[in-house]
Amino acid sequence: MDMKEFVEKVKKALGEYAGERCEIRISQVRKNNGILLTGISLFREESNITPTIYLDDYLARYEDGEPFGSLMNEVIKLLERSGEDKHFDVSSFLDWNRARERIAYRLVNAEKNRELLEEIPHMLYLDMAIVFYYLLGEGDFGNASILINLRHMEQWGVSKEALYSEAVANCRRLLPESLQSMEELMRDILLEDIKKKVKEIPEEESDAGESMEKLAEEMLESVMDGRGDVPMFVLTNRAKYYGAACMLYPGVLRSFAERLGKSLYILPSSIHELILLGDNGMEAPGKLRDMVRQVNETQVAADEVLSDSIYYYDLPTDELRRIREEEMAASA
Repeated sequence: MDMKEFVEKVKKALGEYAGERCEIRISQVRKNNGILLTGISLFREESNITPTIYLDDYLARYEDGEPFGSLMNEVIKLLERSGEDKHFDVSSFLDWNRARERIAYRLVNAEKNRELLEEIPHMLYLDMAIVFYYLLGEGDFGNASILINLRHMEQWGVSKEALYSEAVANCRRLLPESLQSMEELMRDILLEDIKKKVKEIPEEESDAGESMEKLAEEMLESVMDGRGDVPMFVLTNRAKYYGAACMLYPGVLRSFAERLGKSLYILPSSIHELILLGDNGMEAPGKLRDMVRQVNETQVAADEVLSDSIYYYDLPTDELRRIREEEMAASA
C-alpha cells in the first residue's frame, strides 16, 4: 500500500471517529535534516492548536502486519491526550515584547539542512547551525514549539543577532542544563522501565520500591560490565528537548572540565543530548568518531541526528573546536 492509499484509509477512520466537529488536514512536513514526513491533524473549533501525527511509521508498521484497528486506536489516543480545549494566545507570539521572553535556540546539522536554512534565521557554528524557536510553554503544551522563520523575524522587526541575544538570556531559565553520568542515566532509565513493566509486586509498597531499585542496580551492573573504565557523562537540558544546545550555554563546558581537571571530548548523541568524556590521553579520536557514526546510522532517528563529527573542548584555552580528519589520522 502506498502512502496516498494509507492516508485515505486513515482519513476515513478518523472521520468516523471525529464526525463533523473536526476538520482533518494532511500536510507534507519538512523535519530536521531534510526529512519529509506525511502528517495528519485534527482541527477543532474549540482549540486553535493541534498536534500533527506523522503517518510514515504507522504505514511501515501496517505493512509489517500490525492490525489497522490497533494502529488507529493508538492514533486516536494520541489525539485524545492532546486535549480538545487547548487554546494558544496568538497575540503573545505576534507581540515581540512578549514573544522575546520565550525565544530559545537549538543546534542542527548545517549540511543536511541547507534548504531549511535558506528560509530561517540562523548562525553557523562549527559544522552545525544555531536556529531559533519559540517555546509555547510547559503544562498542556509540553515541549511544543514554533520554528522561527524569516517572515516572523521581519514581522517583529528584529535581527538574528537580537534573536540570539534573547535566546542566550532565556535558555538557561526555560531549559536549564542537566549533567548526569552515563551510569546514573541508565539507572534512571532501567528503573523507569521496570516500574512500567511490573504489574503486581507481592511486597508492601515500600519494599516494592526497594525491590525495583535492587533489580535496576543488578541490571545496571550487567549492562555496565567492562564499560566503567572511561566514565561518560550526558549533557542535555531538564526537558531532554533540543538539549545538545547546552554546549552553547556560557560556562557549562568550562565548569565541568574544571571539575574533572581535564579537557573534554564531546560526542553528539543526537539533537537532544551530548556525551562528554574527559581527555585522559588514552582515547583515539578516530575510534570515537566511528562510534558516533555507527550510533547515528543504527540507533538515532534520521531527523534527530546532529553530526557525525566529534568535538574537543580545550580547558587551558577555553576553546571548543571540531576534530578534523587529519588530526584523527595523525593520532591513529
